[in-house]
Amino acid sequence: MKQLTFPLMMLASIVFVGGCSSSSGGEMESSGGEREIHYLSNRTANQGQPRIVMPIMEQFQQNNPDVSLDLETIEQSDLVQRIQLLTASNALPDMFVYESAQLDDLISGDYIVNIEEALGEAGLLDNVRPAALDLMRQLSDTGEMYAVPMELNIEGFWYNKEIFQSLGLEEPQTWDELMAISDVLLENEIQPFALAGQDRWPITRFINAYAVRYYGVDAMQRVADGDLSITDEGFIKAAKTVQEMSERGYFGQGVNAMDYDAATASFLTGQSAMYYMGSWALGEMNDENQNHIGGPENIGFFNVPVVEGGVGTLEDYMMNAGIVTVFSKAGFDEPTREWFTYLYTHYADRAMSEHGMVSGLATSIEPSDDDPLTKLVLDELEQAESSALWFEATFNARKQELAETNAQQLIEGSLTPEQFMSALDE
Repeated sequence: MKQLTFPLMMLASIVFVGGCSSSSGGEMESSGGEREIHYLSNRTANQGQPRIVMPIMEQFQQNNPDVSLDLETIEQSDLVQRIQLLTASNALPDMFVYESAQLDDLISGDYIVNIEEALGEAGLLDNVRPAALDLMRQLSDTGEMYAVPMELNIEGFWYNKEIFQSLGLEEPQTWDELMAISDVLLENEIQPFALAGQDRWPITRFINAYAVRYYGVDAMQRVADGDLSITDEGFIKAAKTVQEMSERGYFGQGVNAMDYDAATASFLTGQSAMYYMGSWALGEMNDENQNHIGGPENIGFFNVPVVEGGVGTLEDYMMNAGIVTVFSKAGFDEPTREWFTYLYTHYADRAMSEHGMVSGLATSIEPSDDDPLTKLVLDELEQAESSALWFEATFNARKQELAETNAQQLIEGSLTPEQFMSALDE
């Protein structure tokens, strides 16, 4: 297990950071009260998760007037470094958001609460969606959940129903069928996929999708554990297949110059028939100013198809919890425990009823009738038996950068599939 390490210059600043950790580097918003729970987030009170959390605290205060929540907002790009500094100076916030793939140092140092145990003690563990619990356990070397998935995204292929219907196409069950559909689309002068190659990670999502269908949901964890090599046959096949898709023109011209917004626009203006993306893109899909293909009713979804010779199934889903919420052990006193229980008793229902947001916690609230895509996501989650990590989830920063940079070269044809995977094995 890795231990937290910091450059010497960073250590020199720790005394300063520790002395002003509750106010430096961010915007503070407080709900008043004597026990101030410090909440660090990458969003303000009217954005993202805090727009749900802060009103729940106001409800909590009706019976707990001496407890308050101080929200500090910082840039997401500063989040990891800030938490590292605060960890070294024993000044972690009581409650804070963090990158879901960066939890192990906090866990190994015994800095954060075992959320699985805490939810169990609160009688709330059964409220966690099984697929979300599976995903969060994979993000910890201990096999237990140390963070709350305040948002939960499924990944897969979104498609233009009208285009599919006009060409007599059906949702593919196998990767070979996906390739055949793409050929039909090209024959009809329709670009099969929108792909944000400039952002790089969407390319590795395709590689990961194939590899997970070949080896199963634990493919990347088995690589991290040494049970599989990244140069094994299934990974080479994955890279070779994605390179072939690019060579056939499935991603269009200039794919490595296309960013997320451009790729989304390509799909939502009907230029591309399919879009591999997470359900975080529902905001754009539901936006009438961006969706020019007949609204959300004209968008369908299918899970990653199975591959020949693979062990992955259609009940396995690619998922992403994004930014997760953790609680520091040092700050988990009785008032914070009571707040923790109250928050996660009410969070999922409020997230769905007021914002149509899907979290890793189950809710009895149904999405509104004018939100068919959120209902679609919930239906898919009900079918999910297990979840898979994304390609770079277990990589260190250097290897992640290498994978994403080389992915662009892979689809350009300047790297062979063997070279791509071998570079990640060094």
